[in-house]
Parts: sequence; structure tokens; C-alpha cells
Amino acid sequence: MLKDNQEKTQTVAYGWQLITPKDTIVTDNDQGNVVIANTSAQYTGAPPIMLRVSENAATIDSNSYFEQSVSITLDKKIIVKRRPDIELDD
Repeated sequence: MLKDNQEKTQTVAYGWQLITPKDTIVTDNDQGNVVIANTSAQYTGAPPIMLRVSENAATIDSNSYFEQSVSITLDKKIIVKRRPDIELDD
């Protein structure tokens, strides 16, 4: 059975809106570097997602293998979708 991930939205450098699963920590700085770290117990030790944003562009420097997708939209939104948690019936 799959669990639904709840999302949170926050604004990072240059006014970009970042939409991530609820169990993430986001750090950014004035130079436009953004790091998204996973705090989910299901994906312990996952590498962080590293982004670079500017006034007119966003790029992915590195991506985690636990992410299903990272989408960048024209209206300055970055949407991170994690692969669903899987509950195993014992």
C-alpha cells in the first residue's frame, strides 16, 4: 500500500517557490544555491538535491535517486516529487 506525501511550500532565493514533501529541510543563500535534504525515516541517508536559481533560471546540480521528479515551471515554481513510501504487510 502506498502512503500519500503531504507537501509544503516555501519561498527561496530570487522569489522561487519550492514545493517539497513535508519531511524535507531546505537551505538557501543569497547567491541562489538551494539544498533540499530528506528527513524521512523511509529514505535515511539519501543524498540531497542541489539546485542553483537566479532571477531568470533554475538548474539542478545534483538529484537524489529517491525523487520521482523535479519540475521547474515558467512561473518560478520548483516542484519535488518523492517516490511513494511503501508499507509492507508482515
